Amino acid sequence: MAPKPEELVSVPPDLTLVSDVELDELRTKVTAEFDRVNALDVTPENLRYASELTDHTDRIRAELATREIRARQLAETSRTRMLDEQRALQTRMYGPENDDGSRELVPPGTVDVESIAAAAVRGTTEALVSILGERGSGRALNRAATHRPTLADAQRLAPPTSVPPAKLAVTASVDIPGVARDQTVNNLDNLVDIFQRKAKSMRVTQNNPDYQTVATIRNDYQHTIDDRTSLGQVQELLDHLTSQEKKDALIAAGGWCAPSEIRYDFFNIACEAGIIDLPTFGVSRGGIRFPISPSLADVFGTAFGGFSTTFGVTTNPWLWTEASDIAAVTGSPTKPCIRIPCPTFDERRLECYGVCLTAGNLTDDAYPENTSNFLRLLLAAHSHAVNGRIISTMVSLSSAAIATGEYAATDTAVFQQVYGGISLAAVDYRARYGMCDDDILEVVAPYWLKSVIRADLAHRTGIEPDQVPDSQIISWFTNIGVRVQWVNDWQVRSTSQFGNATPMTAWPTSATIMMYAAGTFLLGNGLSLDLGVVRDSVMNSTNDHTAAWSEECHLVARVGHESRQYTIAFNVTGRTGAANINAAAL
Repeated sequence: MAPKPEELVSVPPDLTLVSDVELDELRTKVTAEFDRVNALDVTPENLRYASELTDHTDRIRAELATREIRARQLAETSRTRMLDEQRALQTRMYGPENDDGSRELVPPGTVDVESIAAAAVRGTTEALVSILGERGSGRALNRAATHRPTLADAQRLAPPTSVPPAKLAVTASVDIPGVARDQTVNNLDNLVDIFQRKAKSMRVTQNNPDYQTVATIRNDYQHTIDDRTSLGQVQELLDHLTSQEKKDALIAAGGWCAPSEIRYDFFNIACEAGIIDLPTFGVSRGGIRFPISPSLADVFGTAFGGFSTTFGVTTNPWLWTEASDIAAVTGSPTKPCIRIPCPTFDERRLECYGVCLTAGNLTDDAYPENTSNFLRLLLAAHSHAVNGRIISTMVSLSSAAIATGEYAATDTAVFQQVYGGISLAAVDYRARYGMCDDDILEVVAPYWLKSVIRADLAHRTGIEPDQVPDSQIISWFTNIGVRVQWVNDWQVRSTSQFGNATPMTAWPTSATIMMYAAGTFLLGNGLSLDLGVVRDSVMNSTNDHTAAWSEECHLVARVGHESRQYTIAFNVTGRTGAANINAAAL
């Protein structure tokens, strides 16, 4: 068997924090590493590592493309700003531009120097009106001898301003069959088509989800500042936005007069994050039947009787000595043999979940924003409800919760309890089923547990909250071969839990997690019926229609040996282990 490749290249999960030079060097290293692995023998380990390197290359290319787009935007923004300043200078020099493109020059000798000096004392707005005079008559206005100028006069004489509206730009982020990279997505139908094309072209993975960026959505503004903008550029932009010309354009008005505008948009912050991630397959009929797989633990506990027993000629494995071989001449003893048992089967049937939304025809026509907003809320609620149902099914197929933790006391720090408890459970699980010590174990935990860990560490002296990002917490568990899914819709919205009608005033003191070997649970997708909008004669009689009708069927099958639940107690104190000052020094 060919040796496993040594993984020499590590790509950080967040590439936005990597500099351009380092990102280019990282791409070169990944390519060189792929060439090295590609020259080795073809083994499952080599293919897996090569697949990871290819995924890293896709991410790096996507990040480089994003930075290139951002650089072009900054260049275009700078050019637009300079053109605006150039037009403003032309207007001040030659006067405003007429409809035919000509400019009406200020007649020579029409500027009253004494009026300029007097107006400078009164303020910028009056000075502007006094210097320019009345363009229509070609005469300068001596404001000291006439009336005091108003803000309406300044507004009338001020040069026209052109502010490009902010818009939402959606572009394809990666190469998709039939779609060019960076192609602009004009509507939702195009976006749906891009998702479908990309989904059909993606490979099927096994316990290693392949995340691909399909499109990038950004707000396109005239002026943009991010972490790559230098201090000089920031100061230049602030000077431009706070220039006297901009201030005059804001204050040169005579009042609003117009009534308030009605906003029809709704406030909607519903999110569909924290969805459980399981290997998924299609179910063409009403369910599936699958054999219950025996494990190494079954062999230890039944036929082998455990390796702690005394070996002999009747045990498995047997112990055969020279004396046993001499005695066998008479026909006894004989070497025992295990017969392969017939497997038993388990069965899981599909369950269907659906939603139906009725809307009035007249209401939908007069106020479509209301229908769209409620439809978004309904779909988000449906997603969370199905997610909670799938997780609860996994819980029902798991063992009863076991209390664990690195320490027995509940007032110990969160990190020691959670990290120590999961590490302990992982070692015990792998030993039970004879797994390799680097085999991946899946852990399902409530999403708020990350915040509890961060809050506990923030209590410690010398640690700032920003020193413990999500990536840091995830890496702690990755280092011990555990992939944690931080899920929503589990241990929330009930009494004394997050999301309940009564606000939480203290951190929880315990959390329950699930642990199982990768691939233990499978999610089956069956019938999917989405009829969309439905209109029929019965509902037409009440001037209504079905705005949304969706029904989908799933099943959750535990094809692996065991899924365990652990309850970990803790307390947010930031406490660390006390030093034992009584121990003798070595």
